[in-house]
Amino acid sequence: MSKWRAERGYLGRYIGSGAVNTLIGFAVIVVAMGIGFSPINANVAGYTVGFILGFVVSKKIVFRSAGNLINESARYLIAFFVAFAINLVTLYLALERLLMQPVLAQVCAAVTYTVTMYLLARYFVFRSDTKVETRNL
Repeated sequence: MSKWRAERGYLGRYIGSGAVNTLIGFAVIVVAMGIGFSPINANVAGYTVGFILGFVVSKKIVFRSAGNLINESARYLIAFFVAFAINLVTLYLALERLLMQPVLAQVCAAVTYTVTMYLLARYFVFRSDTKVETRNL
């Protein structure tokens, strides 16, 4: 399989799983608020579910990694914090320096998070030396 074709597969699975993960995380937030959680606690619950689901789906489906669970979990947590920090810096710069409208600034920040997290997951968390054979998948 060509490298470009393999990369397209990773990207497609990453985008698809991210969309599903977002819907599930939002559903958790809505349900949690519906049963009496405060908006803050509901948000924490939704993002916690999303974080865990994101890791599992990335490991098993997106990148099909056979690497060590503990090592990859630790690297995923680091990647999350790096991507989120870049997201916050982007948001700050877009709002304060570029004077963007808040919604557009949030979109820019979300794009930087998504791209950063993909690159870190692909090349740092689930390194290519830990992939399982995918010919028959």
